[in-house]
Amino acid sequence: MQRPGPNAGFTLLEIMIALTIMALVAVNITMVTRTGSQAARSGAFWQTLNDEADQTLDRITLALMSSDADNLYPIAIAPLYTNEVTYSVSLGVENGEVITSSPESISWEQQEDRGRVRWFENPGLPDERSVTWSNWVPMFFAGETFNGEDDNENAVVDETGLAFDMQGELVNVHLTIERQGPEGEWLPTTRSVQVTCRN
Repeated sequence: MQRPGPNAGFTLLEIMIALTIMALVAVNITMVTRTGSQAARSGAFWQTLNDEADQTLDRITLALMSSDADNLYPIAIAPLYTNEVTYSVSLGVENGEVITSSPESISWEQQEDRGRVRWFENPGLPDERSVTWSNWVPMFFAGETFNGEDDNENAVVDETGLAFDMQGELVNVHLTIERQGPEGEWLPTTRSVQVTCRN
């Protein structure tokens, strides 16, 4: 065995190289961790946004599917639209007559710089009841601006965040839900569906 000489140990260059490598590893670990947490936040945000859009559209669809086409108004045929629809639900037949519910309506209401989707029973009457289905509906459907043109090419012009247009017993529903994302920007998701009303 040999004893270490007086020059044994690490040189300054070796120490600098080791510190540089450790710093690079630390930076990479930080970047991976940050990217992973941002992806998780972004994924949770989009899941929440899509869930709200799906739930709101499902409620509208179920209400319109059970409504009588003859009691559905106003009638708006594309490129026109309405952001409110009133209807009655068929409850069944008694003594040969169709029994319908009290009037109900679904509408988009403006509140400050955005809107909301609301359901009403007995709209405009003293015993009116209402429920808000979503508070995150923008002024216009995604991709649309107020200019008299069909900007988003869905056959409807200048539609609000909730819009209905009719084709006989079919109702086209267009919905945009928009929320503030993880970086502070407003991000939309859209849904469109065609609903067949009862005869």
